[in-house]
Amino acid sequence: MNARIWITFAFLASLMWVAPAMAQRGQKLKVGDPAPGLSISEWVKGDETAIKGGTTYIVEFWATWCPPCRKSIPHLTELKSQYTDDELRIIGVTTEEPDVVKGFVKKQGRRMGYTVVIDKKSATDRAWMKAAGQNGIPTAFIVGPEGKVQYIGSPLSDEFDATVEMVMSGRYNKKLIDQARSHMKAIDRAREMKNWAQYDTLTKEVIDRDPRIFFELILDRVDVYMLEQHDPAKAYAYVSEVIETYPDDPELLSWIGERIATNPQIPDSMRDMDVALVAVQAARTNGRPNDPRFVASEAEIRFHRGEYDRAVELQEQAYFLSIPRRKELFRPKLEAYRSKQAEMAKLEEG
Repeated sequence: MNARIWITFAFLASLMWVAPAMAQRGQKLKVGDPAPGLSISEWVKGDETAIKGGTTYIVEFWATWCPPCRKSIPHLTELKSQYTDDELRIIGVTTEEPDVVKGFVKKQGRRMGYTVVIDKKSATDRAWMKAAGQNGIPTAFIVGPEGKVQYIGSPLSDEFDATVEMVMSGRYNKKLIDQARSHMKAIDRAREMKNWAQYDTLTKEVIDRDPRIFFELILDRVDVYMLEQHDPAKAYAYVSEVIETYPDDPELLSWIGERIATNPQIPDSMRDMDVALVAVQAARTNGRPNDPRFVASEAEIRFHRGEYDRAVELQEQAYFLSIPRRKELFRPKLEAYRSKQAEMAKLEEG
């Protein structure tokens, strides 16, 4: 297994409601458990909410007097600015007095761009912090859309940011990843020994557990067949199988298409741009056709096929379809495509 895949898994290694009294009953809170509830005496900033399915939550325990907590405020604000409330809610929980908290939050203004609440008789602190054996702050809990805790730790760590991204994409489940560790090591050994039959068997077993969580192995198989077994026919047959088998994962299909078109390790003689286009068009068909991510994926393929006018047209669509705070993600490639388009126009004129 290549290093990137192992780092991904090792690094990140119906909604159930659990009342805040959980900690008082001696139960422990760990990653993979249903999220406790919230017992709040006052909502200082932001609308009242409960933890409900379909949305990712970050519940951070902090205090106004804590220097690392102050450091995490702009980081959390920047993170929240990238998503809608339906996608991500951040709730800062403190046990301090209301006057102290309100004055601090007012002074922070827009720099503290997420919900701030005051704990009710430390009930939330007991249900989350004490139950999880956490004593220091800031401590953040990431709760996935399915209502389960997927991370407990510092909001300032690199692991925190990586986990948020994976959880929000529905591609992170620490319990499943931990359960697959022995298989991952066996896959690594099979690949090193070039035992391809065992590699196929083991990767299939892991992928079948949850193809969204172990999507990297699907991408890895394409690389192995193409670059290590030197069998492009097998690789493209597998890509066709993936397109048929996982139509409900348009992100995966777009990644495969882009991988075929842009991976510098693939020799041009093995690069089938027709298959790459089929993959990204399947992503647009099976996802939201006007999702700017998938429109941009097709633009990427068109560009690498030499269809520069179409690439510019599609990238412009992606730019204008995206929400304002994400438009800049699409600008660099739009400028690169336009530059190439102008270059080719000059050559044709000359």
